[in-house]
Amino acid sequence: MSLRVVGNTRYGDKQRDLVAEITDKVPSYVQVEALKNAYPNGRIVRNEFYLGSLSGEAGQSLKINIDPSSPEFMRGMDFNTGDGIGGITKILMAAYNWKIKDVAEHFATFLEDTRTAPPENPIKPELQHQPQPEQIKQKRVIDYSTPYDSEYLYLSEEGEILVAVRKYIERDQTGEIVRDSDGSAKKEFRQFPRLPETRPLYNLPYIKEADRVIWVEGEKCADALINLGYTATCTIGGAGMLSQRTKDKFDFSPLHGKELIIWPDNDEAGQKLARIIQELGVNAGAKSVTMLTPPQGKPKKWDAADAIEEAFDISKFLNAPNHKVKKTLSLKNRNLIIGNQFAGAPPEQKFLIGDTIPLGVPCVFAAAGDSGKGMMTLDLAMKVASGQPMQNSFGGLVAHHGSAIILSAEDDRNELHRRVSRLDSSNNRSGYKHDLLVVPLPNEGGVFPIMMKSDNTYVTSPEFEKIYEEMLEIEDLALVVVDPMASFVHADVNADPAAGAAFMGLLAQMATETGATVMVNHHMAKVRDKEPVTTPEQARNLIRGTSAIVDGVRSAFAIWQVDEGVAEARCRDLGVKYQRNMIYDGAVVKSNGVANREIRRFVRNTNTGLLEDRTVELNASKSSARPNVQARRETIYRWIIECELNGVPLTVSAKETGILHYANNQPETDTEAQEVKKQSRQTIEGDVANLIGDGRVKKYRRNKNGPTQWLGTTRTDGNLFTEEAYLNVDRI
Repeated sequence: MSLRVVGNTRYGDKQRDLVAEITDKVPSYVQVEALKNAYPNGRIVRNEFYLGSLSGEAGQSLKINIDPSSPEFMRGMDFNTGDGIGGITKILMAAYNWKIKDVAEHFATFLEDTRTAPPENPIKPELQHQPQPEQIKQKRVIDYSTPYDSEYLYLSEEGEILVAVRKYIERDQTGEIVRDSDGSAKKEFRQFPRLPETRPLYNLPYIKEADRVIWVEGEKCADALINLGYTATCTIGGAGMLSQRTKDKFDFSPLHGKELIIWPDNDEAGQKLARIIQELGVNAGAKSVTMLTPPQGKPKKWDAADAIEEAFDISKFLNAPNHKVKKTLSLKNRNLIIGNQFAGAPPEQKFLIGDTIPLGVPCVFAAAGDSGKGMMTLDLAMKVASGQPMQNSFGGLVAHHGSAIILSAEDDRNELHRRVSRLDSSNNRSGYKHDLLVVPLPNEGGVFPIMMKSDNTYVTSPEFEKIYEEMLEIEDLALVVVDPMASFVHADVNADPAAGAAFMGLLAQMATETGATVMVNHHMAKVRDKEPVTTPEQARNLIRGTSAIVDGVRSAFAIWQVDEGVAEARCRDLGVKYQRNMIYDGAVVKSNGVANREIRRFVRNTNTGLLEDRTVELNASKSSARPNVQARRETIYRWIIECELNGVPLTVSAKETGILHYANNQPETDTEAQEVKKQSRQTIEGDVANLIGDGRVKKYRRNKNGPTQWLGTTRTDGNLFTEEAYLNVDRI
């Protein structure tokens, strides 16, 4: 349906009056909600509502002003047709093929005049002129007929009026406002017909449909947020009526299953009230409870209405990661009951990489410098976007395809072009099923912070917020790569646990809201010479920064360079020429759910530079080894255990402590020892390298300053020695 047809609709005088009445009397927040309901594919950006057209499809061609303070409220333009848009009445007529009377019926609740002289009581008209007792004539009398300055209606979920809260500003005989000592106007609030025994929340009809609700201290603040498109609520009487003593009188059950955000006034009373609201929200079974912390430097009693008046960035404030708090534990929370908490079938765990890296979670990918992290994440993004099945990456098959984004802070367009060409020499990228957006920031205005420290809090940058808004528009987004972490955080995440926790919280929010896996490339600390990593646990402990970085993500994957002897043995098994920086191990080092934690064997492709998973080939090579080779290696492993248990040093080839020396001291009747004695030193070194590569054996130091050469197991069961024990044992 064209807006031009709607815009050219001719009204009679009565129709024009009705349209004007709808425009004037229907609250702005109700008009915004009606617009959103009529066009669920629309999107709100600040004070504008975007849509593809009045046919209802998503897009940005049609724009409507939703700023209640603007004279252009509910007006806009369809840029595809050049047609103008004018008023909520015409918008709803276009959306539903309604007539004006249909729109009026839709808003009937708001079209009854409750402020005529004498004012009608919307609840009990027969009490309009109820006489007042003589004894209170000396006091200020407030009844149904007293003109009020503002009125707030508390409605049921069905839209029925439960109670009306009216604000009266006191004036003297001349009509001037009476003020308190601090200069503020004296005001009173009255509830009509009376304060209900069970006190409802404000804005119930819209709370019912919302996923996220913002609680503020008064109706003025709630309406200010509602006018911006948020679902807000409050409680009758604010801090004056809600206390620990009266809290059971308030019904918070409509917040069950909702995300509750608490925005307290900036004073002690506001903080006290907010803590009660937090308790009530948790007890009602809110999905989550977030307590906002007013920014530093704001005046006393600063609230949501003040924020909006000063053009404060509400969205940034609501979504700042430092506001997130743990949900208060309460055994009164009925959601903890097993039958309520775990009803029905459990949600399916979806993976980006099968059994390795989950979908829709933040993930840290860690490795030492010059390992090839950027190449591996570029290859992963290309495979995710390609849509092609059965492609291997990070030790598993790509299980989910979709659009991908790479934010590269270090590599420019030319370097990325060279890498892409090496990975895709056949130019298959021109036919990808999904979009892959590669952003070389050195060529695109420079690197911007995702998070930065401001005063004593952590905030997102305007540059990132713009990009993030565009991310949210990508419906099939599956992967976001941030490379590397250090370039995008203007805070010391390596030393400050609060900074690490804030950034990880922000990544979690990104993953949840976009549905994509957010993978950040991060550095591992350098290992000391001759002390190679052999286990995922060691790799995890080498990830740079505080524990908050790894603890704050759902998944972490690491790769590490193996011992040189192990690397040479693997190259021999694969029949490739050994080169330095060629052989790596990798594994999931942290996962909050089920994951394949098997160590994967990676070998660098000398043509592309990519580390490729060659685990299957290497295992096949080992399984095809002659039985006597396998038996010899098991004999050496048994000797390592014996020496470990007895506190006797055993090395690969030292003159007095080497494996061959140990074999020579075994009895002649020991056929297994005789088989070891026949081997060359190089063969023994290869056998030990295989045991180390399997993760069964590692090298220890005899003392803190000595070389890493004493052989021991990686097992921790029974009486087997740990590394600390090796440092303290009295060696022969």
